[in-house]
Amino acid sequence: MDDQQPVEKLVASRSVVKAAARFESRHPDWLVDHALTVGWVWALFWILLLLPADHFSWHAFAWILIVVIAVLPTFGATVVVLSQTPHSHLRRSESVLGHFFSRFAAYVFGFVVWTLSVVLSSAIAVQLQNEGKNNEIDTLGLGLSLLVEVVPVVILFLWLMLIFRYAWFLSRLRGWQARPTRTRIPKSFLADSPRTSRLVVGLAHPGLLAATGSFAVLIALLLFVDDVTIHII
Repeated sequence: MDDQQPVEKLVASRSVVKAAARFESRHPDWLVDHALTVGWVWALFWILLLLPADHFSWHAFAWILIVVIAVLPTFGATVVVLSQTPHSHLRRSESVLGHFFSRFAAYVFGFVVWTLSVVLSSAIAVQLQNEGKNNEIDTLGLGLSLLVEVVPVVILFLWLMLIFRYAWFLSRLRGWQARPTRTRIPKSFLADSPRTSRLVVGLAHPGLLAATGSFAVLIALLLFVDDVTIHII
């Protein structure tokens, strides 16, 4: 099994290199030189298209398609950059103060989240008992239905955290400049396709990814999460 892992990674890298080489000469100069600006314009265009979608009550599938198209360039570029960058390129020296303070902050955050979960679970349990009129079967049914409705919310929240995590990784790898001159991205990254490399790195911007990713999650919440609220009495 261990012998197969390097081969799989090598195949994945070769597939990216081959795709980049295929499109290397097809990128317009204005796109390569202003990749980030084009990414913002692209996202803004599709986001503004949601205005007529709302006015004319387009189907939810049209909303999903518009949001996916708006996010696709920067998310796809991010996947390419992060998938071809070893985790060792993110490592940096950490002071003793920062080491212990970060863990203190993590413990405090974990305690606060645990306390909130205990309070909310107790309140929800009481509410379910009241709505189920102390009938175990009815209460169980209400609890399961609530669980099914909450799962998409939790998945969207975790997806948003993943997007922010990716954006943070990008900020450490390539910084916040539109056309970074010094990065932590491997020098071998699309070395034979420099124009494609500039385009991909330009689109894989932490600000663009965080903005479009957050907007996509917001739209998903508006479309699919309407009846997840439980009224606590």
